[in-house]
Amino acid sequence: MLNITGDSVRKVAREALSPTFIFILLSSALLWYTSKLSHEYTTDIPLGIRIDGQKYRIAVTIRGRGSHIMAQRLSLKSRLGFTLDELSSRRSTETPGALIIAKTSLQNAINSKINDLVIVQVTEAPEFTPSPREATDGNSDAETAKERRQRERRERKEAKEAARAAEKEAVEISENEEPK
Repeated sequence: MLNITGDSVRKVAREALSPTFIFILLSSALLWYTSKLSHEYTTDIPLGIRIDGQKYRIAVTIRGRGSHIMAQRLSLKSRLGFTLDELSSRRSTETPGALIIAKTSLQNAINSKINDLVIVQVTEAPEFTPSPREATDGNSDAETAKERRQRERRERKEAKEAARAAEKEAVEISENEEPK
């Protein structure tokens, strides 16, 4: 008959699980895990992005070293920021005023910001709804927020060029009027 008591179990556990054994076990597990993280993997992960201040969580298929994928998973709170000008989009047929971001455009933009990993595929792209200050008046002929920003940028550039030309002309006139 076996006589198993709490004291006998503790004694056997203390002998079998010596500090040296636990140290060797943890060291081998750490070395194995480190060696596995150096291999290349492809997996699906959620990724946080921000488009013109609006936060989204998208699903992507990502490829890279295990350590880089693990680092990306652990930094889920840091979101990649983009402007709508960087991404191509089309108008949504279901939601008035909303834009559907092109998956390939989003994939290329993310790949340009993440150096250690390759985004193989964006499996889910967000539908961007401009904030009320960016939205158009509902008229389908009205310019979109993206078109308005492009027009405003073009106008600022033209104004800067005109100011430079006027400054250059003023310098030339003052140089011509100086006595020789």
